Amino acid sequence: MVPAEPWPRVPVAPWSGGGATAEAVPVAVPSKRRPSAPGVVVTVPEGRSGVRLDELVRFLGDENAVLESTHGPTLYAVWTQAWPKRSATAVGDVLEGEAPGGLAFLGAAVDAPPTVVLRSAELESFRAWVASLPS
Repeated sequence: MVPAEPWPRVPVAPWSGGGATAEAVPVAVPSKRRPSAPGVVVTVPEGRSGVRLDELVRFLGDENAVLESTHGPTLYAVWTQAWPKRSATAVGDVLEGEAPGGLAFLGAAVDAPPTVVLRSAELESFRAWVASLPS
């Protein structure tokens, strides 16, 4: 097995805010040519899991999308405005009462309201941190 490529080559301080932390780390990819890709591991009370950086960047640019972690226990990142009240979904049910404009993290069971919802300055800080990561 080929070892993971070092990334980022220059140390990047972790991000934290609103009860969440994020770290820039290489994540494994199923490829013989490239054993790892730039990624981000997020830690929230519901768990710790990772996703490829390119997938996170795409997600942050589309506030109607859902992001499912791919490395570790399943976590979902969802935009609160993408799930209107009474949407007849588990996500809609647990986001009932959440104001639009937030980024919520949910556990795999989607059976409890999120303990972390990034808003305003915290959300902009997270976006800026992700944008600053080398690709």
